[in-house]
Amino acid sequence: MKYMTSLALILIATLVSSCVGSSKEVENASFAQLFSFDSNFIVPIDTPASFVKNYEGEDNVLFAFVGKKVSVEPLPSKWLSMDACFKARYAIQQKVYGQFQEDTIEFVVFDHYGIPAFSMFENVLLFVSAENGTYYHQKYMYNEVYRTKDGRWAGPYAKEDYQHSNNKNTPIKPIPIDFMEEVSHPLGDDIQFQVKHFYPKPYYKVEGKKVIAVYGNYVEELFALKRDGFLTARGLF
Repeated sequence: MKYMTSLALILIATLVSSCVGSSKEVENASFAQLFSFDSNFIVPIDTPASFVKNYEGEDNVLFAFVGKKVSVEPLPSKWLSMDACFKARYAIQQKVYGQFQEDTIEFVVFDHYGIPAFSMFENVLLFVSAENGTYYHQKYMYNEVYRTKDGRWAGPYAKEDYQHSNNKNTPIKPIPIDFMEEVSHPLGDDIQFQVKHFYPKPYYKVEGKKVIAVYGNYVEELFALKRDGFLTARGLF
């Protein structure tokens, strides 16, 4: 009987190690840390909050900030979950909305499509909310941002934000932005399709097989577009 029990524990541990990701915290976690125990059987932990810093006493409805990526690592998530789960750590470059005392923040990210899209950019405008001291990313909410020649943060034309039904009558308009360095994205083979649907003129200009951002908004306006559009629709405002 002891042999069967040991074999079962080894099998479960093997299955979990193949599912929980490759973050250093998970790799170095003990068996007891990866599981919660009850008197009869072993139950896998179903909350990634166990692996992310807890900011005790904080329950911010929303904190928006410009962050510089430190790390984005996979975390264990609920079995049979439709979302991949990650631990993100960002250095705060500028606080845009809400209160937060530290200069670096850790938060949980859920993403149905795998690796979070915002992690592809060095600096992003991010939106997080706290629950019982743990911060969670507002799903899919971000804007890529870059320094401008006057030292501010701004992002390229935010097509999805402007097209949100709540923003049909917004007084905010895209304006020419003088970025410190060229902000561009490569194009695939179907250039006309990509330009029409993702990088429309005059907000972007095409040069060979890339588009260059010409119009955009400063972070305060990017935040206002998210606030009045997606975040209002989610009931945060």
